[in-house]
Amino acid sequence: MSIPTKERRDDIIYFLLNKVKHTQNQPQTVSFSKDDFENKVVEPDEVRQHLEYVIESGYLQGTVAQSEDNDALAVCNNAQLTNEGEQVLRTKFFKV
Repeated sequence: MSIPTKERRDDIIYFLLNKVKHTQNQPQTVSFSKDDFENKVVEPDEVRQHLEYVIESGYLQGTVAQSEDNDALAVCNNAQLTNEGEQVLRTKFFKV
């Protein structure tokens, strides 16, 4: 699923990649809630679309899953940051 450039939000991409980065490179189920986005206004569909985008772009490995938690905006099973995802964090967001 490609997101048109004008609708793509780098802030959402950053928060998705950064949270998965902190799983210590072990595939895990990661839930994303509103608290993960530092008071930014985000909609569940928007977060899921961006999650699908980073997986399809090769920045994350994993699969988008249905959430059983009412507070979760999106869930990624077996989430793991790829080398490409780490490069995006380093070059685009200046995070190591």
